[in-house]
Amino acid sequence: MRFTCAASTLIEALQIVTKALPTRTPNQILEGILVETDMNEVILTCSDERITIVTRMEAYVTEPGRGVVPGKLFNEIVRRLPEGDIEIDMNDRFVFTIRGSGNRTNISGQDADLYPALPQISGEKEIALPQDMLKDMIQKTEFAIAVEDMREVLTGCLLEIAAGDVTMVALDGFRLALKRAKCGDVLEKLSAIIPGRAVGDIGKLLSDDPDAFANLSFGGNKLHIKLEKTEIFVILVEGEYVQYRQILPPRFATRVVVDLEPFRRGIDRAALIAREGNNNLLILKIADGEMAIEAHSQIGDVYEKLDIQQEGANLNIAFNVKYLIDVVRFIDADQIEINLNNAISPCIITPLGDPDYLHLVLPVRTGATA
Repeated sequence: MRFTCAASTLIEALQIVTKALPTRTPNQILEGILVETDMNEVILTCSDERITIVTRMEAYVTEPGRGVVPGKLFNEIVRRLPEGDIEIDMNDRFVFTIRGSGNRTNISGQDADLYPALPQISGEKEIALPQDMLKDMIQKTEFAIAVEDMREVLTGCLLEIAAGDVTMVALDGFRLALKRAKCGDVLEKLSAIIPGRAVGDIGKLLSDDPDAFANLSFGGNKLHIKLEKTEIFVILVEGEYVQYRQILPPRFATRVVVDLEPFRRGIDRAALIAREGNNNLLILKIADGEMAIEAHSQIGDVYEKLDIQQEGANLNIAFNVKYLIDVVRFIDADQIEINLNNAISPCIITPLGDPDYLHLVLPVRTGATA
């Protein structure tokens, strides 16, 4: 194998593909990057068995070949090379030589035949979604995926497609984030649970270009996403997702409309005190067209008051401040709507007039909210 490419081109390709490079794995070959040549391009592959990323880059190929190079070391070497062209070759003993601007580094690789084959998808359903839409849905829900849970399905994000609606849902047992978008051209009906780590990696690879599309193929327990130069293979989480629609309250006793920016700033300030306590508690006191934001800890307390539009009963309710911070961080609107029933029932927060993006947050039981 021998090829020449721009250092910047290789660095960009490595930034993409190494998102699937495992930090620890019992399968040593997966610690490497599979390097293959094809005409005037180089194909790079990384996999942690749950997610596999393949990306292509332009190069001047003089000798074809395939080999596996140590992933982390190769990435670090290339990132430290000066700008300009890089020449990479591999001999018949799988030793890679990297040359650039008078530098030469040799590193031992492995036989490409030892690297796992790409996942095969059969009986597939294929759909095309705008990349910017899918990226927005991921950004607005992935923070609510459970990091660890006895129920493996909660460590993934639910993607549902039906009747022209695309819905993404994440929940961790304490809060839920749901984003729905219209895609009238998509008539397929399907449901898949994408593992949490893969969701984040997919989001980072998607474009903001409104004319760019991602082609998604589903088959069995696998998902294949095809972008312009990159392909992503994902092993889906198996099992039945939580019936999240049954969690959403059908009606509310109290409705509040508040300007988002003052509410966001008030929560940020109150969080400074709440985090000093043992339970991260933030209390909202809703009464007679005003909302008080309070937090107490051993080191001090804070009190903020905001004007609101209120319908229904007065109410005191407490939350883990982290969950409210996540809500206000990802909503992009002038005003939000907060819907509540009592101090122990789920709270629903949406941008005003936009029920297609909602957060459910469970309150914390405390005597202060009685």
